[in-house]
Amino acid sequence: MIPLASIILSFVLTQGWAQGTPVVAEKTTVPWAVTDWEPYYIREGANANMGRVDRLRRVLEDNLKDYQFTDMYADMPKTIDLWKLGRNICSGSALITPEREKLAYFSALSFQVPHEYVLVTANAKMLEELPAEVSLKDVMKKKKWTGLFVKDRSYGSEIDGLVKGVSPRDKHLMLKKNVTEGYTSLLKMLEKKRFDYMIEYEAVVRAYNEKIFPAKPLITRIVKESHPSAVFYLACTKNPWGRDVVRKADQVLQKLALTSEYQRAVESWLAPDLQKKSRKILDEFYQKRAQGPWMTVPQ
Repeated sequence: MIPLASIILSFVLTQGWAQGTPVVAEKTTVPWAVTDWEPYYIREGANANMGRVDRLRRVLEDNLKDYQFTDMYADMPKTIDLWKLGRNICSGSALITPEREKLAYFSALSFQVPHEYVLVTANAKMLEELPAEVSLKDVMKKKKWTGLFVKDRSYGSEIDGLVKGVSPRDKHLMLKKNVTEGYTSLLKMLEKKRFDYMIEYEAVVRAYNEKIFPAKPLITRIVKESHPSAVFYLACTKNPWGRDVVRKADQVLQKLALTSEYQRAVESWLAPDLQKKSRKILDEFYQKRAQGPWMTVPQ
């Protein structure tokens, strides 16, 4: 028979050991879509992981202590494919569309200024025939020029409508499904004159031209059908996991919207003149972001 004193001592020691041993809660993994798309995602070089979306991710990481963010290389079409399969993944640079709302939950993450697409080309003769501001609709009708678009990328509602209208008969218009090497790889193809034109954000083209300097830069024209500004959303798979991530991220973004930490991330890589020009609309976004929930998760 074990003496009572021994039982009591054993109990005390066991309790003391249990209380002295910290319990480490397991973090929930957040697969985070990354791609080669400067200045939003910067994958290599002196500024690696300092892109605009990279910085916004760190703001979330620093304030969502129960979550562990991990890179998953995926452009938007690949991300959409994973949403369709019910795989857990989040994007920090999604535009919201009715089709995507069926697949993911959204929370307003950032504000893109300007949200103006430009027509990009390495074909100088092509631009000689075009005005300073071009109608993409008219350009797409010209069969002498080959254009390339990413099928499941959203360019805004008006341009999306034009891309959806492309039929198999339009041999001069190419719809690319997945861009496994990132959107920057398309600019490389354009530079090599594999096709005549594509559309992209001006900031992306500027970053690319700076990277290839002193090589001949790609040339651009503003596209009439683009919009002056747009919200970039955090978007996660439409399942219980994604609902919880988006809901907690939305709370963090609401709390941080008026802080310099968050605003510096949103405005990173903006030219000073554009930053000054856009001050009013940026401040309006911050105020709205701070006022309450801004997400598609039911409350």
